Amino acid sequence: MTGNKNHWYDGLFYDLFIAPHQDKVFAQVKEILTEGSSVLDVGCGTGRLASQLLDKCGRIEIIDPSEKNIGIARAKLAGSPAGKVLIHHTDAFGFLEKSNVDYDFAVVSYVIHEIAKEDRDVLLFALATVAEKIIIVDYLVPPPRNYCGLLNELVEYAAGTEHYRNFKSFVKGNGIAGLLEKAALKVVREVRNHPCSSHIAVLEGKTGRNLEASAPQPIRNNTRTEV
Repeated sequence: MTGNKNHWYDGLFYDLFIAPHQDKVFAQVKEILTEGSSVLDVGCGTGRLASQLLDKCGRIEIIDPSEKNIGIARAKLAGSPAGKVLIHHTDAFGFLEKSNVDYDFAVVSYVIHEIAKEDRDVLLFALATVAEKIIIVDYLVPPPRNYCGLLNELVEYAAGTEHYRNFKSFVKGNGIAGLLEKAALKVVREVRNHPCSSHIAVLEGKTGRNLEASAPQPIRNNTRTEV
């Protein structure tokens, strides 16, 4: 998750053909969030989740390493109340390393499966230093043997070699469930396969973190660029 991570499907294609399929799970996320809460949306894509949270959340910060996605997000959220939404073109690690702001919730939707295996628990640890609760959304593992499971596999394969390799390691590692087995964070809520082929986990962040636990590995020193 470093530098500019434009993929062939980012931007308008993502906004028109991929993001709309996430609306049902985003509705679940919105239901979990508390009224007036502050939210950090990690890997925000084209800002679709943020646009749906404007009437419920008090402050929203969104970050994404894709310049194309951020361009769409800026246009989509241009009419937001002044100061309510902050938009950053940056990778998660660079942002969190320099962040001195706390949030009620950090949301990571369909990001965990696409980053390298060794970065996943590092990201959770870093989020637990800034957020009271962490909401993870990703594919259900093992994948259901139905249309949804097959479609997910095809989409991930089409995303490219590195992306698909990370997806397969996510599945091999038992998805979110496998990640949570290693994380020193308390799970307070889970929703599996509703909507189809999704897994939502809500974790205690700052208040539930083992303060004596050390970071899995140093958070890398990346350049942060704001838009």
